[in-house]
Amino acid sequence: MGGGGAGFFGAALAHILTNLADRAGAEDFLRGPYGPQFFPIALYTAIFYAAIGAAAGRRAETALAGLLGPLLGIGAVMAALTRYSGWGMPRGLAGTPQWQLAVGAVYTTSIWATIGLIGALSAKTSWWRGALAAVAGSLAAYGVFSLLLAAVPAIAQGRWDPKALVPSPVNMLDGLLSGACLCLALSFDAKFRRKPA
Repeated sequence: MGGGGAGFFGAALAHILTNLADRAGAEDFLRGPYGPQFFPIALYTAIFYAAIGAAAGRRAETALAGLLGPLLGIGAVMAALTRYSGWGMPRGLAGTPQWQLAVGAVYTTSIWATIGLIGALSAKTSWWRGALAAVAGSLAAYGVFSLLLAAVPAIAQGRWDPKALVPSPVNMLDGLLSGACLCLALSFDAKFRRKPA
């Protein structure tokens, strides 16, 4: 229950703060002369996983891990990459295949590493079991979310202005499922703790 609420309100807070930052010009914050903007995505993901980390571990350390994972994994890495001209893509031009590959690799690695770190720090068993449980819970959330969108296409078809301060129902549903499934998986892992011989 706490994980679902944390994901729900974390998604709402992340949307609002990212939109306010975007209106203040944060899209160019840390960005070099090459590559796409990245700071709004790093900020949204950091706030979202900080909320889930706080619910999962109930400690400041797990919230901090959720916050710093995307800020360092996406923000710092992309800040360095957008200063490298070898892949081209000056501002205003279409993305090159190299940039699309780089962005996909950086975002995917950072997000899953953050999820695993939250699980490792929140585990009541061993760190690796916690990391696996968090990843499994997140995959389950993605599966449930995809099934819901396939079963009720109207959920995703509603028009919603991404620049509006009110977050979309799809984002809120994604947040609720992500937080609930991750924390539920960690709870199941704790229940199946091996008893000492």
